[in-house]
Amino acid sequence: MISRRRVVVTGLGLATSLGLDVEENWQEALDGISGITKLALPGADKSPVQAVGQVTGEDWDKIQNEFKYDAAKEGERRTLFALWAAQSALKDAGFGNFDGCRDSFGVTLAAGLGINRLEDIQRWTNKDGKFDYLKFGKEYKNVHRESLMKNNSNRPAALIAKRFGLNGYNSTITTACASATQAIGTAYRAISRGDADMMVAGGADSMINPVGLVFFVLLGAASVSSENPAEVCRPFDRKRSGLVMGEGAGVAILEEESHAVKRGAKVYAEVAGYGSTMDAYKVTTPHPQGSGAEHSMIKALSDADMGVDEIDYINAHGTSTKLNDPAETLAIKKVFKENACNISINSSKSIIGHLIAASGGPEFVFTVLSVNRDEIHPTINLKNPDPKCDLDYVPNVKKTGTVRAAISNSFGFGGQNASIVVKKYVKSGIQDEVKI
Repeated sequence: MISRRRVVVTGLGLATSLGLDVEENWQEALDGISGITKLALPGADKSPVQAVGQVTGEDWDKIQNEFKYDAAKEGERRTLFALWAAQSALKDAGFGNFDGCRDSFGVTLAAGLGINRLEDIQRWTNKDGKFDYLKFGKEYKNVHRESLMKNNSNRPAALIAKRFGLNGYNSTITTACASATQAIGTAYRAISRGDADMMVAGGADSMINPVGLVFFVLLGAASVSSENPAEVCRPFDRKRSGLVMGEGAGVAILEEESHAVKRGAKVYAEVAGYGSTMDAYKVTTPHPQGSGAEHSMIKALSDADMGVDEIDYINAHGTSTKLNDPAETLAIKKVFKENACNISINSSKSIIGHLIAASGGPEFVFTVLSVNRDEIHPTINLKNPDPKCDLDYVPNVKKTGTVRAAISNSFGFGGQNASIVVKKYVKSGIQDEVKI
């Protein structure tokens, strides 16, 4: 039997509509403060989407000032969010000025597809409405710097590795809304099998742009409600109207236990198991019986060698869509059976919106903090419970109580599913819990 190395979380970093500091994000989430506001783009009054979880202008300026060279050269929001969150997490973990061998340090980051800018399409469209490839080839230098033509999905992971000297394992995960949780799971596996000692893992994304927003409107998944933006995202509520787009990044530092202990690192929690599955059903619709989600959680629990009675909390995918919420509820009931009613469940998307490829990043950070601090932030705006969603979703007010272990779920378009188990850290051979 191949022995697995233990993997712990030693650093956290965030950039969301709640702010750029982990503690600020956490306290506002516990207080049920929404980061979702009115769309603030040119011509936004004509957009069918009015509510978004957008990083504030003040915070965006702060990020650009921190990474002036990258802001001038790259400029793409997703990439700069990733750099901010990664730097914050590395500092939190004590790797800011670490001089050790970096060949065993790597990056596994989730990133969205990037921005299709309308001007880059219009500029090279001829009078017949067709794309002029020859003209485009000659004028490629005029492509907007934020365009996916110049910012591929692997750009954030590559820049993080270059900037912080992480010379080991490097990969980019782009699997829709399951991306970040799969990235964290991949990093966990790399460390546990000995391919790395430390990994920067998480996700960054921004689709708050005309093409990104209209994409989800055409799919019928986005909320087009004109209500108070802070109250539009209401997972598990009978009156939910669709997902609300968010943007930003969430990054965690995963580290092999003995490596972390040797350098005296603080430890938030242990990553205990990971599971990933495919619905193989429909591209834009989850399996109505939640079978893919069910087996994803089962695999994660099996990987962690844990029973259904050991999980106290689930950070749900919880998209506030008509199809996801009851399917996820059903999947949880199938996995946990009679114990499902004893598990606290919440949706971080109710507070920060749906960060698409990055969504599992901040949700993992919140899950780790819940396990470490025995607090669970509420699912806000849950005022009219859906009869099909009849579990404990921690409605509107935070909950306190021991969180021995938790699961963070992410389920994406195309049928991608990912679940990761986090549990309290107990140092090898020592029974004292560590809280931060």
